[in-house]
Amino acid sequence: MKRRILSVFLAMWLGLFVYHTSWANDKDESKRPTGDRHWTAPSKAAKRLNPVKRNQTSIKGGKRLFVTHCVVCHGPQARGDGPAAAGLAQKLPDFVMMAGHHSDGDVAWKIANGRGAMPAWKGTLSEKDIWDLTNFIQSLGKRPHHHESQ
Repeated sequence: MKRRILSVFLAMWLGLFVYHTSWANDKDESKRPTGDRHWTAPSKAAKRLNPVKRNQTSIKGGKRLFVTHCVVCHGPQARGDGPAAAGLAQKLPDFVMMAGHHSDGDVAWKIANGRGAMPAWKGTLSEKDIWDLTNFIQSLGKRPHHHESQ
């Protein structure tokens, strides 16, 4: 029990630290979180085709990455309610509701580049990992997906 409490506390602290340092150091005003403005990738990035086939192997790999890197903020059910999300100024997206409403290129670009409290993962994850995460996130929805693999 003490380990769980310590883990939650550390996750919340880390989330607040990442939020504060990434937002404060973000010189590009367009990347700062502002009210309800919807965050979208640049048009060229959003139109990028997914080079990784959305299959069970990719989705399972993406889920492993999500559990390792994303759950602390986005929550175990990807609803935007992880322990670190409580300390953030902006509500995190519910990926179950969002899945399929954005192109794969848009989702992958956001994972790679980050914004505000969302770290840029392109220096940590491989391009394939980013597409696997995209495939996992897109698999969460109940609506038809923008299936854009080659």
